[in-house]
Amino acid sequence: MFNQLSKYQTPKLYFTPAMQRARKPFAVKNALTGLLLFGFCGAVFSYSIMAVKQDDFDDVPMPSPPSTTNSEEKLTNNKK
Repeated sequence: MFNQLSKYQTPKLYFTPAMQRARKPFAVKNALTGLLLFGFCGAVFSYSIMAVKQDDFDDVPMPSPPSTTNSEEKLTNNKK
C-alpha cells in the first residue's frame, strides 16, 4: 500500500502538473495560515519567556545547602 506509486506523483516522487494545478488555488491561503500560526506560536513563546524573566523569587525561602561533613558521615555509616 505504501510502496505503490500515486497517480499524482512521478517515479521520483515529484508532483505531476495535474497535482500542481489542483493545489495552486490553495497556495496563498496555506501560506497565510502558516504565517499566522508561526506568528502566534512565536508570540506565545516570547510572552512566556518574558513573563518568567519578570518573576522575582526573593519571597521564596531557600533551604540551606547540605553540609559536606554530614553527607560524608552518612556515606561512611552506611558502608559499615
